[in-house]
Order: sequence, then structure tokens, then C-alpha cells
Amino acid sequence: MNGEPSTRTHCQRGNATLAALGGVAVGVILVLLTWLVVLMTKDDPAPRAADTAPVASAPVASAPVSVTTKTVVPKPTVKGTSNPAPAVGDVRSLPAGLFCRDLKAKGYGYVAAVDYWRLHGQPNQMDADRNGIPCETVYPRSDVAAYWNGREISGVVFWSAGLYCRDLVARGASYSEAVRYWWYYGMPDRMDADRNGIPCETVYSAATVNAFWFL
Repeated sequence: MNGEPSTRTHCQRGNATLAALGGVAVGVILVLLTWLVVLMTKDDPAPRAADTAPVASAPVASAPVSVTTKTVVPKPTVKGTSNPAPAVGDVRSLPAGLFCRDLKAKGYGYVAAVDYWRLHGQPNQMDADRNGIPCETVYPRSDVAAYWNGREISGVVFWSAGLYCRDLVARGASYSEAVRYWWYYGMPDRMDADRNGIPCETVYSAATVNAFWFL
């Protein structure tokens, strides 16, 4: 009987130790379960996709925009009743007493200048050398030659074709007559060897040639 209390004390201590160990084991198991749940939640992309999925907004109905069109009607064109200006070349409306330079400044060509010269009685102010070819120093030589080539010049008797400048000098022709002869027969190269548009410049004196073309 004296040994029973000691035996009970040892039994109580053993039970307490087992209870403590059981509590520790339960705590460890709970910690492990919690850790597993956390790992499973971290690796699962489904919740994240659900959280980050865009929220579709409902379409907003736009109010219709009214477009107003404006029709522009062109204004009718009113034609003038004034008399049309005379065409360049018609010299009948020009006053008398004009010079070749006046006609050229107004835009008239050489043909119109000759018409004006004839219309007003072939005035000497338009033919200073009186060779029957007006305005020869104002208009280009090509225009003058194109007009008179093959045309009859009033009051002028031409020699036969095929003559040279020296032949004209031998016949007593002046330089202006030699130029008219050259124009009349198509400006032959035999009378203008260097083809500069000035015939017989080596047969007649330089003063005579320059006075005809440049003075």
C-alpha cells in the first residue's frame, strides 16, 4: 500500500507527456496543411485570370448627327455689249502719222506695218532711204525678207536673176538696190558669203553698209 502513490504519480506524468507530444504533433500538422494550401493557391492562375479579366463596358449609343447640305447656284454671266477691240493686224482704225516704231510698240507685225504704209500713201517717214521697203530697220530682217521675197516692189526695175554683188556695182546699183535685189531673189548665199544676213558687205564700203543697217 505504501507503493501506490508513487505509481500513480508516474502514470500522471506519462499521460501529461503524451498529451504534450500529441498537441505538438497536431500543431505541426496544422502548419503543414496551411503551407500546402498557400502553395496551391499561389500556383493556380485561375484566380488571377479572374481578377485581371477586363470588364466589358456596355456600348454607348451615339446620337445621330444631322448633315445640312447647301447648294450653290452659279450666277449667270452677263455678256458685255461693248464693241470688241480690233484684232492686231487691222490698221484701218489707227490715226495717220505713226512711225514704224509706233506700230511695233502697239504689237503690230511687219505685214500690218506695210499695210499701214500703203494705206497712208507710202510716207517717207516709214521708208527713210526711200527704197520702197518700209520699216526695214525696225522689224527683224527675217520678217522683212519673208514678206518681200517674190513680191513686186512698185517703181523698182530688177535686173535678171543670178547676178553677184560685183555685177550690181558694175551696173551702177546703189546698196539699197542691191539689198532689194537680194531680198527679191530669195537671199542667195552668193551675195552673202558669211551668211550673216547682210549682203554685199565686202563689195560696198563699210560706211555705206553700216548706214543702211545700223543708222
